[in-house]
Amino acid sequence: MCGKRLYLPATLAGVLLAVLSCTLMGMAALPDTPSSRREANESLWRSHALAHYRVVVQVVINERICLQEIEVRGDWKSIQRDTCGSTWLSTLSVSRLFELGARLEHPAECFPSNRNCVCQRMRTGRIEYDSELGFPDTILWRRELRPNWHHPAYLMRLWETRKLPNCTAPARPLRLTVISLTPLP
Repeated sequence: MCGKRLYLPATLAGVLLAVLSCTLMGMAALPDTPSSRREANESLWRSHALAHYRVVVQVVINERICLQEIEVRGDWKSIQRDTCGSTWLSTLSVSRLFELGARLEHPAECFPSNRNCVCQRMRTGRIEYDSELGFPDTILWRRELRPNWHHPAYLMRLWETRKLPNCTAPARPLRLTVISLTPLP
């Protein structure tokens, strides 16, 4: 009788220990979030303290290929070569690449405006980081429109026009690839 009493608490303790260890292993195996990966790589980039560098970025947008070569010296950025001729790209320094990559983490935006939110503009894509220095070496990005079913403006538009709102636009894929990054004295 005394042996049976000891057996039950030992079994319960063993089960509790197994559940606790599985929980801890599961927490350790949680996947990285895009923002935590970006923050870790930004920290890695800053730890190398490359204040002066030259970066060459290949841009592919709408099947058109162009290059941008930027020289960075602290806060000063100089475009050495730009065959893109696109103002929204601005100077593709490493900080700008991190900024563009962070936009993938933002939620969908109302389109065409916040008051008339019949569609949502989504950004989808992925970022690959340089394993040694941490800078984004490839950014794949796609902007798309999708219907905003749960917003009252969508339902009002549907009721008033008796047609589904046109939430289609040509998806414009963008690919930014760092061809080279050279430290400068």
